[in-house]
Amino acid sequence: MDLGIGIVLIVGTFIAAVFNYYLNRAPGSDPEDFQVGPQELGITCDCYLNTVIISSIAVVAVLASSTAFTSIWELVIVGSLVFLSITIAGLVGRHHRYKDWHSIARVLVRAVPTVTDGRPSTSDIFFDIDEEDEDEE
Repeated sequence: MDLGIGIVLIVGTFIAAVFNYYLNRAPGSDPEDFQVGPQELGITCDCYLNTVIISSIAVVAVLASSTAFTSIWELVIVGSLVFLSITIAGLVGRHHRYKDWHSIARVLVRAVPTVTDGRPSTSDIFFDIDEEDEDEE
């Protein structure tokens, strides 16, 4: 393989990996967007197909330039490395998105008191110092 083609492959793979990371970390989607059927069933369809779409397109581009490779094994190894690196970047982005969802859910559980028997439970009541000062005046 020529040095120029190697540099183009490395830069292209890096750009595709960064794009796949941010595509799978997209904050515009919520867990409820992937809900299938009634909420009580708890069935979601957040498939991992998104992480492999960009990788597959990149491998097709590598295969289209197969004449630049000296052997079939070089083509297979480079194609596999391109696929794995872009897919792993997408999986890492998806993992970060799930961590964000769980941290936001924990904050909401702590910030919004649960109501039992028409009253907030005592473990969920938060006192604000400013409100106490206003009551004393």
